[in-house]
Amino acid sequence: MIRFSNKGLLLLAVILSLLTTALVYSYLKKTSGSLSGGTVAVVVAKADIAARTRITPEMVQTVQVPAPYLQPGGVQELQEVIGMVAKEPIVAGEQITVRRLIGEGRSAGFTGMIPTDKRAMTIGVNEVTGVAGFVKAGDYVDVVVTFEKNTIGENVSRLVLQNVLVLAANRETEGGTVEATNTSSKDKKEISKTATVTLAVTPDEATKLTLSEDKGKVRLVLRPFMQNTGIDIAAPITPPDIVGLQHLPDHAPKTGDKVPVSPPSAPAPAKKSGGIQMIRGTKTEVIAVN
Repeated sequence: MIRFSNKGLLLLAVILSLLTTALVYSYLKKTSGSLSGGTVAVVVAKADIAARTRITPEMVQTVQVPAPYLQPGGVQELQEVIGMVAKEPIVAGEQITVRRLIGEGRSAGFTGMIPTDKRAMTIGVNEVTGVAGFVKAGDYVDVVVTFEKNTIGENVSRLVLQNVLVLAANRETEGGTVEATNTSSKDKKEISKTATVTLAVTPDEATKLTLSEDKGKVRLVLRPFMQNTGIDIAAPITPPDIVGLQHLPDHAPKTGDKVPVSPPSAPAPAKKSGGIQMIRGTKTEVIAVN
């Protein structure tokens, strides 16, 4: 065991004190430098921003804060904030972080996928009316409706809507599957069997499509892969337009009338020509006389 004299102990205490002082000074200097000169830019809200509000340049500003005070995910460039949508309320002076913003419509859920001037409307389809299940989210379709016995007494088929964006087929969207909350495995199985297509339509188109589905039969027509915004002119079609008009005589029987059928007539007897009848035994024959 090493024994120190009083002078040795005093010298050791002085050394340890100097070492401790140097470490504390170094730490305080580093902290002071970070708090005074080590600042970074961060975007904050100028005023309170309500949830689901699109952020404009007047709502935000850039300020300098000490680097340790920068929140995780804090946005440091105004261009990254302007035009985005606030997912939740942001208080004035609060730093704006990435997780509190909605961009590209994806983070907002299905409602974020709907174009601003459109509404989402779902219609029922089957293997035939839904183009055999080939319609997928992101495709564009036309809508054809067939009405039975319209005002002129004929079935009529009409191209009602054109170039309509498909938002979802069943629950399949471009971003994946949108599952309903509180849905059991049995319900999910039933959902997968349900054939529905959700379209992006204007309010006026929504009313037309509602009446068409209620009073007629709706069929989708799938457009080519490359979107074509052109509109084709298609007149309403009735059965006479396809088979043509057939004018029958006035005395001709009409469809549904019973036509009397005459019984087959007996064959007329053969006309006998002049001659001499000769009987030979049991046979009889006529010999013509010229």
